[in-house]
Amino acid sequence: MPDVNVALIGAELEENLGLRYMVSALEQAGHTARIFPFNDAGEEQDVARQVLAFDPQIAGLSMVFTGRAREFCQMARALREKGFAGHITAGGHFAALNCVQLMTDYPEFDSVALGEGEELICELAASLDKPETLAGFCSRGSDGVPRINPSRGNPQDLDLLPFPRRTEFHHYFGKPIASILSSRGCWRSCAFCSIDAWYRSGGGRKFRIRSVPNIVVEMKELYHTHGVRVFNFQDDNFFLPEADKALARFTELRASLWAEGVKDIAIAVKARPDSINRETMGVLDDLGIFRVFLGVENASERGLRNLNRKSSRAEIENALQILNDFDVHVAYNLLMFEPDATMDDLMINLRFMERHIDNPFNFCRAEAYAATGLERKLRKDGIISGDYFGFDYRIKDPQVETFHRIANYAFFNRNFNDFGLHYFNMEVDFSFQLLRRFQPELLSQGLRSEVRSFIKETNLDTYRCLSHIWDMVHTLDSSDEEGVKAAMRGMRQRVDEGGLGLRSRGEQTLERLRRVYDRQERDQVAIDDAPAGLSGIGIFGGGAVPYSGIESVARSGADPLGLGFFGALRTPLPYAEFRKQLDADN
Repeated sequence: MPDVNVALIGAELEENLGLRYMVSALEQAGHTARIFPFNDAGEEQDVARQVLAFDPQIAGLSMVFTGRAREFCQMARALREKGFAGHITAGGHFAALNCVQLMTDYPEFDSVALGEGEELICELAASLDKPETLAGFCSRGSDGVPRINPSRGNPQDLDLLPFPRRTEFHHYFGKPIASILSSRGCWRSCAFCSIDAWYRSGGGRKFRIRSVPNIVVEMKELYHTHGVRVFNFQDDNFFLPEADKALARFTELRASLWAEGVKDIAIAVKARPDSINRETMGVLDDLGIFRVFLGVENASERGLRNLNRKSSRAEIENALQILNDFDVHVAYNLLMFEPDATMDDLMINLRFMERHIDNPFNFCRAEAYAATGLERKLRKDGIISGDYFGFDYRIKDPQVETFHRIANYAFFNRNFNDFGLHYFNMEVDFSFQLLRRFQPELLSQGLRSEVRSFIKETNLDTYRCLSHIWDMVHTLDSSDEEGVKAAMRGMRQRVDEGGLGLRSRGEQTLERLRRVYDRQERDQVAIDDAPAGLSGIGIFGGGAVPYSGIESVARSGADPLGLGFFGALRTPLPYAEFRKQLDADN
């Protein structure tokens, strides 16, 4: 077919690599493609108008998150209502794993792509007159019934893909940051992971890596042409299954980058605990590693087995020890609530928090997504409810379920809001470690202690509240609904009120980091080394955002460093809707 206009619609809080790869592939095939950011349901009508003005033949919707799926369905409906007569396709984990149901319920969609998008979107652009013949798509036949054409599998040689289209870059402390992938997929099969389910459903090899020379060419271009100094590796797991091969790969990467003059950079990665060892971390430290998001998930051996993590508590403890010894920003999440969790499991996780109070963390329940091992288990056990837009379940142990209800309600703002205190805790540490990586001479021991104290005191406040819930659950009758709801409301008030002073202190610390970077405090470091108080007074002068609750932050648009790096964990429903329902029920 001749040149086709393709509109790609998706979240762009940070670089959406999936869409950017597709833009490059389409342009290489002779088509025209443009990304239309869609970050909030309130943007629906405006984005639809922009898409129609572009006059595309294809509108592709990036439907990755279950929590935003309904918003993208409404986007497809808005496009049709405004007169769009072209082909609407969807892709991403949510769309692919629920394709038949999605197309049955929403006739606005003409097809759903079932795997990685580069080849599929180009094949669709080349065969718009017969999409029902394309492998790797769910589409309608002549009878209008959605059917799946099995995929040929995702691309095996990632080196053949064109680099993602780059247009602009976010900055941290004046340093451009770029997202990048060195691999796709993962070599484990965790019970809760929709990414694993998506790759298994797509066929072909689940885990593939780019060659080191191919990675170096992209990083060299970003470094020398665009001035990028911070590289955010978005691999599901940056490491390889075999430790010796990972060490050889990172050693080659270090030597190759240095040979190309790519030095003085900072890199952020995600990792499994069983991937971490001192020798490999030594090489990555030379490369500039400053952040590791560690997939702890559960500190109980039983919980790890239930989630099919294939790792042990000893490996988790060892990984944290090594990472802390290298003094990098380490953050982790605990899926401490899962269907078979016991009170003993919860206590093990609480003790784990206590031992690792220095590292930013978050906690939540393991959620069930389509085609995952957890969804299959819940169906087998007969305890699943809801639908594909958001499954739900009750934990089998009544005391644990009561604990979860109280904790989920009490910590909802702190854990899941885009401006939640736990994510802000991570951001303060992230910012300090990034500044330390590039300009350590600007930082004093007093400022370091202020950052570390803020992290620890935030974690201690969370640990203290969870411990109160532990005690409370042992005195509550789980069947006393009014008593449980009263406990939920009381703990919510305690957690939110405790977060006010902590948030204010964190804002002051982050403001000070900015001012240190701006060199406005250079001659006053010794004077200002006294720790900030919890009063909320801006003792460092203008710039800090006064914090009087979640709404005040939302109004101010406060994202001090300009990048949604710590966006909230996605709940089965969008945050605002889930919060509204939560409050209505309690």
